[in-house]
Amino acid sequence: MSYLRELENGTDFLTTVSRNYKNHHGIDALIALPQCYWDYADWLEQRGDIRFDEWVAHCSQNPHEDWSLSHLLMYWLWVDMSIRHRQGLPTPTSMPPETHLLATIAVNDG
Repeated sequence: MSYLRELENGTDFLTTVSRNYKNHHGIDALIALPQCYWDYADWLEQRGDIRFDEWVAHCSQNPHEDWSLSHLLMYWLWVDMSIRHRQGLPTPTSMPPETHLLATIAVNDG
């Protein structure tokens, strides 16, 4: 996770953008993600694959260690990108996710 935190501050293509979503208590939560992750989340929603507001509520109800809600959501978007790339599913780009370690991600490949 520290790698993702470093990336957020390191390069121009990862400009951070914030959006408000309701957490599982119905309280506004400011979610800050690199623009490329918002683009991916928007693409998933347009396809009908996810409802990002449900991801926000789920992740706020199920925190992980000391990770912020934004970093937890960024991690799960990265995992989703990696799994899609690994399984040959549709993706918005043919480029694999940054630093994908597909062999280490446990998925139900059948």
